Amino acid sequence: MILKNQELNIKIEYSITIDEFLEMVESVGWNTYSRCQVEKALKNTMYMVKAIVDDKVVGIGRVVGDFSIVCCLSDICVRPEYQKQGIGLKIVNKLKNMIEEDIKEGEKMQIELTPTAGNEEFYKKAGFKYKPEVITGMYLWIEK
Repeated sequence: MILKNQELNIKIEYSITIDEFLEMVESVGWNTYSRCQVEKALKNTMYMVKAIVDDKVVGIGRVVGDFSIVCCLSDICVRPEYQKQGIGLKIVNKLKNMIEEDIKEGEKMQIELTPTAGNEEFYKKAGFKYKPEVITGMYLWIEK
Protein backbone atom coordinates (compact mmCIF):
# COMPACT_ATOMS: atom_id res chain seq x y z
CA MET A 1 0.00 0.00 0.00
CA ILE A 2 1.30 3.41 -0.98
CA LEU A 3 0.88 6.20 1.56
CA LYS A 4 -1.04 9.17 0.18
CA ASN A 5 0.81 12.48 -0.03
CA GLN A 6 4.15 10.67 0.20
CA GLU A 7 6.77 12.33 -2.03
CA LEU A 8 7.18 10.06 -5.05
CA ASN A 9 10.11 10.03 -7.42
CA ILE A 10 8.18 9.78 -10.70
CA LYS A 11 10.19 8.97 -13.81
CA ILE A 12 8.63 9.47 -17.27
CA GLU A 13 9.59 7.27 -20.23
CA TYR A 14 8.35 7.46 -23.82
CA SER A 15 7.46 3.88 -24.70
CA ILE A 16 4.91 1.34 -23.52
CA THR A 17 5.23 -2.40 -24.08
CA ILE A 18 2.27 -4.64 -24.84
CA ASP A 19 2.55 -6.27 -21.42
CA GLU A 20 2.74 -2.90 -19.63
CA PHE A 21 -0.32 -1.64 -21.49
CA LEU A 22 -2.39 -4.76 -20.71
CA GLU A 23 -1.29 -4.77 -17.08
CA MET A 24 -2.19 -1.10 -16.61
CA VAL A 25 -5.65 -1.22 -18.20
CA GLU A 26 -6.48 -4.38 -16.27
CA SER A 27 -5.32 -2.73 -13.01
CA VAL A 28 -8.06 -0.10 -13.38
CA GLY A 29 -10.73 -2.60 -14.48
CA TRP A 30 -10.99 -1.57 -18.14
CA ASN A 31 -11.83 -3.93 -20.97
CA THR A 32 -8.88 -5.98 -22.11
CA TYR A 33 -7.76 -6.33 -25.70
CA SER A 34 -5.88 -8.98 -27.64
CA ARG A 35 -2.10 -8.68 -27.77
CA CYS A 36 -2.39 -8.15 -31.53
CA GLN A 37 -4.76 -5.19 -31.03
CA VAL A 38 -2.47 -3.59 -28.45
CA GLU A 39 0.59 -4.06 -30.66
CA LYS A 40 -1.19 -2.36 -33.57
CA ALA A 41 -2.52 0.43 -31.34
CA LEU A 42 0.91 1.19 -29.90
CA LYS A 43 2.48 1.27 -33.38
CA ASN A 44 -0.17 3.80 -34.48
CA THR A 45 0.15 6.05 -31.45
CA MET A 46 1.23 9.67 -31.92
CA TYR A 47 2.72 10.01 -28.43
CA MET A 48 2.93 7.73 -25.42
CA VAL A 49 4.33 7.97 -21.94
CA LYS A 50 4.57 5.81 -18.88
CA ALA A 51 5.18 6.84 -15.30
CA ILE A 52 7.55 4.74 -13.23
CA VAL A 53 7.97 4.75 -9.46
CA ASP A 54 10.59 2.50 -7.86
CA ASP A 55 11.11 0.62 -11.18
CA LYS A 56 7.37 -0.15 -11.41
CA VAL A 57 5.06 1.16 -14.15
CA VAL A 58 2.32 2.99 -12.26
CA GLY A 59 0.64 4.94 -15.06
CA ILE A 60 0.35 5.28 -18.82
CA GLY A 61 -1.14 7.62 -21.38
CA ARG A 62 -1.35 7.93 -25.14
CA VAL A 63 -2.32 10.42 -27.82
CA VAL A 64 -3.88 9.19 -31.06
CA GLY A 65 -4.88 11.29 -34.04
CA ASP A 66 -4.14 12.63 -37.49
CA PHE A 67 -0.83 14.34 -36.62
CA SER A 68 -2.20 17.66 -37.86
CA ILE A 69 -5.60 19.00 -36.79
CA VAL A 70 -7.10 16.78 -34.12
CA CYS A 71 -5.91 14.26 -31.60
CA CYS A 72 -7.38 12.41 -28.67
CA LEU A 73 -6.04 11.62 -25.22
CA SER A 74 -6.44 7.90 -24.70
CA ASP A 75 -5.76 5.27 -22.08
CA ILE A 76 -4.80 7.67 -19.31
CA CYS A 77 -4.68 5.36 -16.33
CA VAL A 78 -2.88 5.12 -13.01
CA ARG A 79 -2.80 2.07 -10.76
CA PRO A 80 -5.45 2.52 -8.05
CA GLU A 81 -2.92 2.49 -5.19
CA TYR A 82 -1.02 5.37 -6.86
CA GLN A 83 -4.00 7.56 -7.74
CA LYS A 84 -4.52 11.07 -6.33
CA GLN A 85 -0.78 11.69 -6.08
CA GLY A 86 -0.25 13.81 -9.20
CA ILE A 87 0.83 10.99 -11.50
CA GLY A 88 -2.13 11.28 -13.86
CA LEU A 89 -1.71 15.03 -14.10
CA LYS A 90 2.00 14.60 -14.83
CA ILE A 91 1.16 12.13 -17.63
CA VAL A 92 -1.46 14.43 -19.18
CA ASN A 93 0.78 17.50 -18.95
CA LYS A 94 3.71 15.65 -20.53
CA LEU A 95 1.47 14.55 -23.44
CA LYS A 96 0.14 18.11 -23.85
CA ASN A 97 3.73 19.41 -23.94
CA MET A 98 4.69 16.86 -26.60
CA ILE A 99 1.79 18.03 -28.79
CA GLU A 100 2.64 21.68 -28.23
CA GLU A 101 6.28 21.11 -29.18
CA ASP A 102 5.29 19.64 -32.56
CA ILE A 103 2.82 22.37 -33.55
CA LYS A 104 4.32 24.93 -35.92
CA GLU A 105 3.92 28.68 -35.47
CA GLY A 106 0.45 29.81 -36.62
CA GLU A 107 -1.05 26.30 -36.33
CA LYS A 108 -3.41 24.80 -33.77
CA MET A 109 -4.46 21.30 -32.82
CA GLN A 110 -7.56 20.28 -30.90
CA ILE A 111 -7.12 17.70 -28.16
CA GLU A 112 -10.29 15.72 -27.49
CA LEU A 113 -11.02 13.23 -24.75
CA THR A 114 -13.82 11.13 -23.38
CA PRO A 115 -13.24 10.92 -19.63
CA THR A 116 -14.59 8.05 -17.60
CA ALA A 117 -17.54 9.13 -15.47
CA GLY A 118 -16.49 11.23 -12.49
CA ASN A 119 -13.12 12.26 -13.90
CA GLU A 120 -14.25 15.55 -15.45
CA GLU A 121 -12.75 17.59 -12.58
CA PHE A 122 -9.38 15.90 -13.04
CA TYR A 123 -9.27 16.99 -16.68
CA LYS A 124 -10.44 20.51 -15.77
CA LYS A 125 -7.36 20.73 -13.51
CA ALA A 126 -5.30 19.81 -16.57
CA GLY A 127 -6.81 22.76 -18.48
CA PHE A 128 -9.54 21.02 -20.46
CA LYS A 129 -12.94 22.63 -20.96
CA TYR A 130 -16.10 20.78 -19.97
CA LYS A 131 -19.31 22.25 -21.34
CA PRO A 132 -21.97 19.53 -21.48
CA GLU A 133 -24.56 22.11 -22.52
CA VAL A 134 -22.52 22.75 -25.69
CA ILE A 135 -21.00 19.38 -26.57
CA THR A 136 -21.18 15.88 -25.16
CA GLY A 137 -19.04 12.86 -25.91
CA MET A 138 -20.46 9.61 -27.19
CA TYR A 139 -19.02 6.20 -27.94
CA LEU A 140 -19.83 2.87 -29.55
CA TRP A 141 -18.08 -0.46 -29.06
CA ILE A 142 -18.00 -2.72 -32.13
CA GLU A 143 -17.29 -6.30 -31.19
CA LYS A 144 -17.07 -9.64 -32.98
